[in-house]
Amino acid sequence: MEKTKQRISWIDVTKGIAIYLVILGHSLIGLKVNDYIFAFHMPLFFIASGLLFREKSIKKTIAGNIKKLLVPYYITSICVILGRAVSAYLQGWTVQNIRNLCLNTMIGAVFGYGVDGSKWFFTVWMIGAIWFLWAFFWSDIIIHVVFRYTKNWQEWQRAFLIIGISAVSYIVGQYIWIPTNLDVGGFAILFVYIGYLLQKIRIWEQGKLPWICWILCVIVWVYASHTGGINMVIRAVPNFVVLFGAVAGSVMTMKLAIQLDKIPGISRCLSWFGKNSMKILCVHLFEILILSWDFIEVKCHVPVTRLTTIILRTIFIVVVVLCINGVQGIYKKQKKQK
Repeated sequence: MEKTKQRISWIDVTKGIAIYLVILGHSLIGLKVNDYIFAFHMPLFFIASGLLFREKSIKKTIAGNIKKLLVPYYITSICVILGRAVSAYLQGWTVQNIRNLCLNTMIGAVFGYGVDGSKWFFTVWMIGAIWFLWAFFWSDIIIHVVFRYTKNWQEWQRAFLIIGISAVSYIVGQYIWIPTNLDVGGFAILFVYIGYLLQKIRIWEQGKLPWICWILCVIVWVYASHTGGINMVIRAVPNFVVLFGAVAGSVMTMKLAIQLDKIPGISRCLSWFGKNSMKILCVHLFEILILSWDFIEVKCHVPVTRLTTIILRTIFIVVVVLCINGVQGIYKKQKKQK
């Protein structure tokens, strides 16, 4: 039992590191260091889900993912639409322009793209960072379908099927971005499956890999970062090395998480981020699209640097998520009393 708790604990730390890398990545846009983050931080989420993969019925998986992923997605989308409308009104926009803003944001929510997309007959506005929720939704369903119908297959046969689905999904994404990121989800099952395999061989355990392999992981990750890295949101895979770079960066992060999990204060903090990663992502999206920390410089005449933005961003996200957790706690308590 203790072994299971430890495993879950460090995986929460891993997810905590991953979600904070998302915040840092959006705060360091334009800097070279960002390439090292983007080279693996999104694949890491899919690999982490593979570490925890347990077969469930497809019906149960769909129902659970609708509640866990799509409900937060659309609640956040509605908040973004309302936030943009209020912000535009305060800035003196005309009613027609506000209506167009809301309409384009609604269309963006339907398509679910992480960046503005022009793979259709018109440009679709991005909905932002929560693109991941739809992609994760599809990847989880597809991987469950694969395992459901390959129960009697040998592992190498299943591996070839998953590689094939991932490759086809990637190729499709080069020509058309499927609404709700079905193509990204299909591509991402490769990383989910890699996480599943890593869980089976428990690669992170002491002595599983010689020190030379960890050095190779660093080299591959650095090289992949220099070549542009993998960018799932725009369906970009410059070369095969970036796939290995994403896995290498993820494995090193898991190894780091195991070590940080042994430090109580840091472990507690990162575990909280990991357990609340979904809410953090949603709040971060609202904050990055609606709020502008530059107003502090304008109103208070205090210089706003990248470091200041990261600190303010972190404080805002933590406070809002704590408030959400508090409201949920009160609701559950009242529901239980009834």
